[in-house]
Amino acid sequence: MMRLLFWGLAGWLLYLGIRKLGRGGDASLRQPASRGHAEDMVRCVTCGLNLPKSEALPFEGRWVCCAEHARNSQPAAHP
Repeated sequence: MMRLLFWGLAGWLLYLGIRKLGRGGDASLRQPASRGHAEDMVRCVTCGLNLPKSEALPFEGRWVCCAEHARNSQPAAHP
């Protein structure tokens, strides 16, 4: 019975030690993980949606979120 308790305790301590090594130690000492490159956000002039610049469409010096909003932003033709 004592052997079983001894090996159980030894296994549990080994498990905790390996788990701590895998995490890299104390979480408060680690630096936050980088989430990649931050991208500039722009606002659609038609609906006001904020979206990444790479997904926006440039239109006459302004930004729109879709081709429909670019068409709606065009000045109306006067006959």
